[in-house]
Amino acid sequence: METGEETVEKYDMIHVTPPMSAPEFIKKSPLAASTGWVEVDKLTTQHVKYPNVFALGDCSNLPTSKTGAAIRKQGPVTVANVMAVLNHKTPAKQYDGYTSCPLVTGYGSLILAEFDYNKEPMESFPFDQSQPRYSMYALKAYGLPRMYWHGMLKGREF
Repeated sequence: METGEETVEKYDMIHVTPPMSAPEFIKKSPLAASTGWVEVDKLTTQHVKYPNVFALGDCSNLPTSKTGAAIRKQGPVTVANVMAVLNHKTPAKQYDGYTSCPLVTGYGSLILAEFDYNKEPMESFPFDQSQPRYSMYALKAYGLPRMYWHGMLKGREF
């Protein structure tokens, strides 16, 4: 982008992710790791230097995809661990790295890739999710937005 040079690549399928970054105020704070994200333990979401700080989601350095599905699983872990610290206990609840990446493979076709920190499948449905399906496309197009806007953002757990 900086040079204006054009590169042409042939592909059968491409998945492009825009550059992601924590806000400057986090990158320049003592909370940040060298990568700029808030530096937390990947299992407890507790800061590695400041035990009264927790981070999850888009500004944490958790080594997983920054998706709504991931934060849906990080939230209960973080809440339980914050409550433990407030009660003078050691955080015990652990986040396994679960995330979900809906991969559109065509019109009305999608693979719902769900996995953990080790990239091991963590499928939620009782069928082979590695196969493109209309049902997964419908979930992404119609179900997940409703769940996100009317559930997660209102604090409801699914």
